Amino acid sequence: MGSEWKLSTLGEIARAGNHGLVDGPFGSNLPASSYTESGVPVIRGSNLTLGLGRFRAAEFVYVSEGTAERLSRSICIPSDIVFTKKGTLGQTGFVPDTPFSKYLISSNQMKLSVDRGKADPLFVYYYVSSGSSVERIIRDSESTGVPKTNLNYLKSFSILLPTLTEQKAIACILGTLDDKIDLNRQMNTTLETMAQALFKSWFVDFDPVIDNALAAGNTIPEPFHARAEARKALGDQRKPLPAAIQQQFPDRFVLTEEMGWVPEGWKVNEIKDILHRLKVNKRYKKKNVEPFGDIPVFEQGAKILLGYHCNKPEVSATQEKPAFVFGDHTCVTKLSTEPFSISENVIALQGEGFNTYWVYYAVRGKQSFEEYRRHWMELTVKTVVTPSKELANCYADFVSKLALKQSSLSRQTTELTQLRDTLLPKLLSGELRVPEADAVVASALADEVATD
Repeated sequence: MGSEWKLSTLGEIARAGNHGLVDGPFGSNLPASSYTESGVPVIRGSNLTLGLGRFRAAEFVYVSEGTAERLSRSICIPSDIVFTKKGTLGQTGFVPDTPFSKYLISSNQMKLSVDRGKADPLFVYYYVSSGSSVERIIRDSESTGVPKTNLNYLKSFSILLPTLTEQKAIACILGTLDDKIDLNRQMNTTLETMAQALFKSWFVDFDPVIDNALAAGNTIPEPFHARAEARKALGDQRKPLPAAIQQQFPDRFVLTEEMGWVPEGWKVNEIKDILHRLKVNKRYKKKNVEPFGDIPVFEQGAKILLGYHCNKPEVSATQEKPAFVFGDHTCVTKLSTEPFSISENVIALQGEGFNTYWVYYAVRGKQSFEEYRRHWMELTVKTVVTPSKELANCYADFVSKLALKQSSLSRQTTELTQLRDTLLPKLLSGELRVPEADAVVASALADEVATD
């Protein structure tokens, strides 16, 4: 560490005035009855991440402009840093410059507005979100009852600061990696949305069947009238399928007892008839995994990824023969084209009689979470409409290409995340200087581009 690094505190680098470092309003000043359908968004713990990660700009609740003005002391703006005061300590968030220009923090949060003449806000965010800082916050918290900290603690929280120029350079290096990580995740979300949208069009809304029925002059059942009118309204804007695929769809519907109107020739099956449950000998727990490794371990929590190990995988998935998981208690699903292992209460599956890609999207979302209990048996007796195997294979051919790209992006994201997490403590301690880190990042990003 060079002599230019100085020890300071968050209180000392807070913006001057009464609102540089504040906590949220008292609970009685912000009851749930204050929430509105639109207005000024409220930042809660669900918008923050534990350790490093981008701000989760979704699932906001809102308050009116009048309420925000009344609680203006707790307003934060882009580049402010938000901390959890009570609950999951160590959660932080760097407020983005979109989609809103101002926010209100909830009662369980605190916010820091950095004096830009003393410190770079993004550098400070990386510092307070680092593993050592999170550990320090948790260690120093009040451990009786619900974990909590307070504003005075945050004001005295120490931070090592290099020159402003170096702070900005360090933040730029780490931010470049986070930008690429975030872009990869957005691209994967887009690819997943494309796969789901195509499945819905073909096998839920039956758009190609409606198109064929319209072309043949066949009767459209009443439940599909609105969809048929929408298809006709598209006119030449409809993107026709290749003739070889379009011809595999029937041109009329038939009435069934189980599912109502379905395409002619298609069948109604219980989900258990199209699933093959894979035998798994070993299940992993949190204590058995590492942040990075060769083999991912899927759990049934919202994040799905429990961690990694370097042992033999329990499930040998490939692009040609993928597999997927179902969380027995939570109903989460995850498709994989690479080998993986699973944790407790996770079921590994492949298609039975139908391509696994098609089965995954047929099963996905069929069983919704109702309460924390087992849902597997309820899932297996639900019904699905099954097309010809050839048509399911056509869908799988398309989706497999998307899945290959998703897998590549996921690998890149893991590698870049590991690089960021490796560089961060070395940069924040001065062990690694900016030019060396900049060269490492440039090389890593060049390698990622080469593999795209």
